[in-house]
Amino acid sequence: MTDVASSKSSGWWVAAFLIGTFGTGALKAADILTGPVSTVLFLASFLLIIPMVRANQRAMAARGITSSAMTRYSRRFMVASLAYVALLFASLWIARATDPGLALRVILAMVAALPVMFMIRAMALLLKEEQDEYLRSRLVSQSLVATGFLLTVATLYGFLNTFDVAPRVDAWAAFPLWAIGLGIGRLVQGDPAC
Repeated sequence: MTDVASSKSSGWWVAAFLIGTFGTGALKAADILTGPVSTVLFLASFLLIIPMVRANQRAMAARGITSSAMTRYSRRFMVASLAYVALLFASLWIARATDPGLALRVILAMVAALPVMFMIRAMALLLKEEQDEYLRSRLVSQSLVATGFLLTVATLYGFLNTFDVAPRVDAWAAFPLWAIGLGIGRLVQGDPAC
């Protein structure tokens, strides 16, 4: 597969994942999809992470970027992402089905957050394990763009919230917002594998 074809394939899988997750989420929020079917479709959309990661690895290999650190990172992040979806939905289901006490709610919240901590660990290990200084530099630059994006959006939204212009948003939204910023960082660098 050529560099252009593998990059296009990677881009299509990213688009399919975003459309699948946000699309089913929006349809569920709008009550167009309801009941267990909506939940199953939403959860199934997260399985698109697997071909998306593999297509990204093929795109990188086609450009001559073969990094064992990146391969380990992709595997760690994919497992943590799938665990996140499973544990989040299991925790929410248990909380809604049993009306647990305070101690169990704290444990459920921590269980739901645990895979996110493993995602962050995977990112830290990538920076530590990557031997290629150029690739490490690109990763650090992407992380800085992501952090700047998160801080900018959080600050602007915080002031909108302070002046009662915008509703409150839960703090867990910070990590997905940072991940969006990471994608923006890749685009800013002209990374065709986004």
